[in-house]
Amino acid sequence: MAQSIKPTDEDHAGDTGESSVAKPALQNESEIMETLKTHLLGKLQSRQYPKTICPSEIPRALSNSDLAAMGLSDWRDLMPRVRDILFDMRSEGQVEILQKGEVVPAATTIEDIRGPIRVRLVLPT
Repeated sequence: MAQSIKPTDEDHAGDTGESSVAKPALQNESEIMETLKTHLLGKLQSRQYPKTICPSEIPRALSNSDLAAMGLSDWRDLMPRVRDILFDMRSEGQVEILQKGEVVPAATTIEDIRGPIRVRLVLPT
């Protein structure tokens, strides 16, 4: 009969139970914001004026590995950042933010917005 060999503590020294495959480094906040802005601009530029996008199209288009690199598991966690970027872009005159088909007045802040918004590039002059 074969004798079984039991592992010793020395056999598992340094073993954390994790895979030896290196995990990608998490993105920092500025990298996350830059990634989102790049995706936003690409999506906005793909739509001719007056077509709009839903801001959620951006984080929903990210892969699970993109989200993991950002330290997130759900695209919804990115929505506040997407809205911040859009309101910054509006202040810079790059986009218009709409609700119910109407452009939201410039005096309206992000805190004033309730409900869904749509976004489009400003009509080129």
